[in-house]
Amino acid sequence: MSTPASPPTSTPTNSPPSTPTSAASRAGSGTPSPPRLEQGRALARKVWPEVALLLAALLWWPVGFAGVTSWLHLPLSVFDGDVLFLGATAAAASVSLLVRSPWPRFAIVVVFSGLGWLLDAPAADEYPYERAVLAGLLAAAAFIGIALGARGSKGPVAGATVVVVVAGLSPASWPTQAAVAVALALPFAVATWQRVAPTILSVVRLALTWLLFALLARALEYGWDVLRPGTGGGLTVGEQARRVAEPAWDFARTQWWTYSQTQLRELVPWLWVTAVVAGVLVAGRVATARVAAARKRRVSELDAARAGRRG
Repeated sequence: MSTPASPPTSTPTNSPPSTPTSAASRAGSGTPSPPRLEQGRALARKVWPEVALLLAALLWWPVGFAGVTSWLHLPLSVFDGDVLFLGATAAAASVSLLVRSPWPRFAIVVVFSGLGWLLDAPAADEYPYERAVLAGLLAAAAFIGIALGARGSKGPVAGATVVVVVAGLSPASWPTQAAVAVALALPFAVATWQRVAPTILSVVRLALTWLLFALLARALEYGWDVLRPGTGGGLTVGEQARRVAEPAWDFARTQWWTYSQTQLRELVPWLWVTAVVAGVLVAGRVATARVAAARKRRVSELDAARAGRRG
């Protein structure tokens, strides 16, 4: 009696087991995938140095000289020395705020200052030491501006301080009050219920810093107006500096309150920008905190569930 043939058995192959996807692996291990917010932040940190370098190069001239002279040109005249110094200082501070690396920020300031010098420097001294004075003003402005903006990358309040300094010094025609209004809102980017008083003090300090540098800029302009054609061109550098400093100090000493009131009145219509930006910053911080808390809670729940399965 023949036995029934057994069904054929398939010969096992040596094919490798399928590899799970990274998402499935993370899900199986209980580790959630990184949220898109963190991925976006990582990408922004990666590309920001190059973007900041380009932005600083594009903003150097507009921040300091928009509306003062034509594109990339500088007011290289001894009678416009105040405008040259203030504009170059504000421009260099804005570059230093955006670019953290010292050599790239120095290169931008030097290249654009040198280009402006090549375009507009007088071929000969019309007045004694004219080119030396202008070169000295441009170099001093570059050094002071870079120093003023260097600490702006240390946080929102430090960056806001540089913004109000630039707005106070710049002789350009861009809306400086709008920049000040935005800067006054930046302390709310780090505000908490426990830091209400420090946040308010930061806003007040920013407003006072802006008024101080605006007063200094206006005093310098007032003092420099003494150097009119026929009145200061033939004086030595030291005598010209003295004739500028004395009326500048008189203006700052006698007109500080009146000028500050004028500046504040011009700022008031822009304070709605401060309120809007502050509201957006606070809402963004609240939403971000909730997302982070939800993610932390999810991780804790997954860890607890994994520990229960092991137990």
